[in-house]
Amino acid sequence: MNGGESILYWTAALCTAVTFFLTIVSLVFKKTTLFTSARATIVAAFVLITIFGISRWIEWGHPPFVTLFESMITSIWFLLLMYLMVSYFSRKTVILLLPVSLAAMLLMGWSASLSSEGSPLSEALTNTWLFIHASFATAGASAFLIAASFSVLFLMGKDRMERMQTISAQVPDYSDLPRSILNFLLFGLVLWGVMIVSGSIWAHTAWGRYWAWDPIELWSLISWLLYGVVVHARLAFKLPLRVFCWLTIAAALTVAFSLWGVGYLYKTIHSYG
Repeated sequence: MNGGESILYWTAALCTAVTFFLTIVSLVFKKTTLFTSARATIVAAFVLITIFGISRWIEWGHPPFVTLFESMITSIWFLLLMYLMVSYFSRKTVILLLPVSLAAMLLMGWSASLSSEGSPLSEALTNTWLFIHASFATAGASAFLIAASFSVLFLMGKDRMERMQTISAQVPDYSDLPRSILNFLLFGLVLWGVMIVSGSIWAHTAWGRYWAWDPIELWSLISWLLYGVVVHARLAFKLPLRVFCWLTIAAALTVAFSLWGVGYLYKTIHSYG
């Protein structure tokens, strides 16, 4: 990162941490003004990450999807974008700020441990299908993280949710949370499915085969199938809501592993850069 990018990155990271801290304090001490400030800092984080991504796009001549660091930052951007859109169109979901800011803060912390050096595109990566594949991967991961965030709110319990209304009237009804979780799981399944299909098309173009049981391919498929099982169990067999929420959170961990953790444990042809 150059000097300007470094300032943008670390200021955005600080904003995510401040957002989480302010949200926690506002809930504990019932301070409405702090909650309002937290909403402002998450918007600031989104704006800073947007500028950061545009800067890298201009510098390297391609969208910021290529390195592991860029993939994680883009996923954070999609997560915040999805949160802001949800909170704009459904004002009673602003309390999602608590789990969303925590997820963004943790991902920013993880990204800080990675190399931030940019990388030019190799011949195999110069393909439109790659950017379709990467876009749907990061957007799908964000949808699953939003579903996991709703699950966290549900697991907090009805009493705590009702007490949150003393901080903000824009708190969703407890009974509406399962439907929100299911909607985002279905949305994420579609996005993740497109990611797998577009990745197969790109792989055929780059490597001459659609599927090779590479660890990242395998774990992406496992995540998609796991979410499919969870959704089917809820719709067809009325899976208990608390179990449904815990499985939604657990499945989100497999998504994070398939995107960013596989390379730590397995040799994979899906190298970044």
